[in-house]
Amino acid sequence: MKRIKSALIYGGYALGYLLAWCAGLLARRLPRYKKLWLISERKTDARDNGLHFFRYLTREHPEINAAFLIDRDSPDYGRVRELGRVIQPWTAEHLLAFACAQVHVSTHYMGCAPDMYRFRRLNELRLIRGKQAVIRHGISAADAPELHCPPAHLDLYVCSAVPEYQDALHRYGHPEGVVRMLGLCRYDRLLQAPAPKRQILVMPTWRMFLHKLSDEAFQASDYYRTYTALLNDPSLLAALEEWDYRLVFYLHYMLQPYTRLFPSGHPRVAVRGLGDADVQELLMESAMLITDYSSVFFDFAYMGKPLACLQFDEELFFRTQYRRGYFDFRRDGFGPVFRRPEEVSGYIRACLERGMEPEAQYRARAEQFFGERGTDHCAKTFQAIEGLL
Repeated sequence: MKRIKSALIYGGYALGYLLAWCAGLLARRLPRYKKLWLISERKTDARDNGLHFFRYLTREHPEINAAFLIDRDSPDYGRVRELGRVIQPWTAEHLLAFACAQVHVSTHYMGCAPDMYRFRRLNELRLIRGKQAVIRHGISAADAPELHCPPAHLDLYVCSAVPEYQDALHRYGHPEGVVRMLGLCRYDRLLQAPAPKRQILVMPTWRMFLHKLSDEAFQASDYYRTYTALLNDPSLLAALEEWDYRLVFYLHYMLQPYTRLFPSGHPRVAVRGLGDADVQELLMESAMLITDYSSVFFDFAYMGKPLACLQFDEELFFRTQYRRGYFDFRRDGFGPVFRRPEEVSGYIRACLERGMEPEAQYRARAEQFFGERGTDHCAKTFQAIEGLL
């Protein structure tokens, strides 16, 4: 029954796309769909490279017919609507725009599609019209086999670091010119960040095996117990008081429904949710980052600030979620790796004592990893996409 259901869904999408493609033969002549650049992130948010690129387009290149896919119920809808045209995802207009678009620009592979997973298969069969530009959600530390060619067929794949670029260039199998060293669009702002607040950010990534669990099952996990222990560590709380710092805890997008299970019992600890925090703003305003495997640590290292990784479940994570890639956290990382919350608390205290300056070895690694930094990543991305057309 599952196979039959899956086949029917694939068939429905394929038929819908075929009808939209046929309608697009006429629609592509209309100003609304002519030479359209369709842009998206996850369709339910706009806080990443897609938003920054769309803002750049509407301000610097108003001649481009651009539209952004964003759900009107998203807390980010208003900020995108102020910039330019928006399209409600999962509608007939979305499907028609997808079929007409000259280029699909997204942070995720097939992110502009009505269903990114099923349309991957259609694109693998080379049935999707338009150029495919993946401007990325972040720098990759692990291997991403779904982005290898085949099965992925891309026209632009953006990299932002020297080793990442070299790894993708030689291992992902894309034709010459697809993999480009352009930098993440959101990095244009990072070097313009003001002096950080007296704030420490704890931002772990998600776990596939925790997604959509019951509250009780989630609270029984090592993930929940580990971060609850960190947020309530007496030594850490004492250090926050002693140095007049606060701590902000922010869960990954996929685990946001569990935010309410992490109540803050201390005035210097704040648990923030999707509706009241912007990830890039949190990164820019914080003086130190504690994460695990999340690619946000690249953003933090790019700004030259101290960080540490709490990897209490390293073996399980790389066995069930991502394959290890070119990046080794202990050999290449921009901060130490710990397995226990109390070790992280001790390192935070040490960083407070030395004025939140990153250690020399980690600063040197960042310099070598990123190469030349800049504030023209949106412009470079625009030029690369324009070159495809």
